[in-house]
Amino acid sequence: MSLMQDQQYKNILVGIDGSETSMRALDKAVDSAKRNDAKLYIAQILKPQQSTIGQSSLGFGVVATDIDDNDRLKEQQDAINAIVARVKSEGLDQVTAIVKVGNSREELARNIQQEEKIDLIYIGATGVNRVAQMFLGSNSTYILENSLAYVMVVR
Repeated sequence: MSLMQDQQYKNILVGIDGSETSMRALDKAVDSAKRNDAKLYIAQILKPQQSTIGQSSLGFGVVATDIDDNDRLKEQQDAINAIVARVKSEGLDQVTAIVKVGNSREELARNIQQEEKIDLIYIGATGVNRVAQMFLGSNSTYILENSLAYVMVVR
């Protein structure tokens, strides 16, 4: 048996973004949390918008904007609450939803990991489009390289 199979995990984090691979990662994380009698944290990190509701200067004048991070957070919180309800109906009681605006790499690889004492992270292998991965590098690569916890990348 490998070290990961022998390891007992207590706090498992899964990052989701709605992609097929992140939803497969969620399924794997649920199975692992059940096997380990662990607490599961389901996180969705939203990218900050360049401008929020109100007025913004774009270099040629002031423009009224209608992007509101609070509305985005509420919408995603509602969606993730439905996922939490589904997971709980599958027999896992210790499930916490986390929805934040921020840098998903930093939140998953460091901040949430430290705040919740995460010892295993599940992430999808891809999520953003292929062009963005070529220019930015993938979130999964960053998390693999910077996480102190074990990381499972799901295809």
